[in-house]
Amino acid sequence: MTDQGRPYAGASREERKSARREQIVAAGISLFGTMGYRTTTVGAICEAAGLNKRYFYESFATLEDLLCEGYGRVIAELRASVLAGGGDDPATVLRGFMTGFLSWAQANPVKARVHLFEVLGVSARIDELYRFQGRVIGDELASRLSATIPGPDLTAGQQRVLGNVLVGAGLQMVVDWVISEYQPPRDELLEEMDATLGWVLAAGLAALG
Repeated sequence: MTDQGRPYAGASREERKSARREQIVAAGISLFGTMGYRTTTVGAICEAAGLNKRYFYESFATLEDLLCEGYGRVIAELRASVLAGGGDDPATVLRGFMTGFLSWAQANPVKARVHLFEVLGVSARIDELYRFQGRVIGDELASRLSATIPGPDLTAGQQRVLGNVLVGAGLQMVVDWVISEYQPPRDELLEEMDATLGWVLAAGLAALG
């Protein structure tokens, strides 16, 4: 097996190397999200990429290194989707976040599996990467949400707590939805979320008297 027929014939050595790396990353994400990380081998990735095994080690020392790179690509797409919405009130911001998350997961089931399932429990290194990315999205979402609410600013600690709550709740909703084969339909689930948030708000106001 060789890298003959690649679309970069006549390109420089570095361009060909970069192209091979991209082929490997794409194959890795695809197999991690279909076969699963723990059952994927270097040989399977190279076969899917149409490359000799030596080209894998040209770019990555281990499968875990490839998982880190692939996960970085996946989470960048997810972050763009969940933070794409705007909104001048809390309900609109939260609905935009969940709409982006649900839509992305349904449109990208392979990448969603990598994020939701395949990176969990691999190693301390991957666990920390997963937590870090969650904190980044949570901090951005909490900052956007708090900007729509009049009153004193959140402390850094409070913003971190709010971000963790929002991301954790959103993640659990999406995991449950994916496992349930995208049922109920997305818009129905979003309506249920809106109704639940309305109930929480009403309960909070009632508790305040």
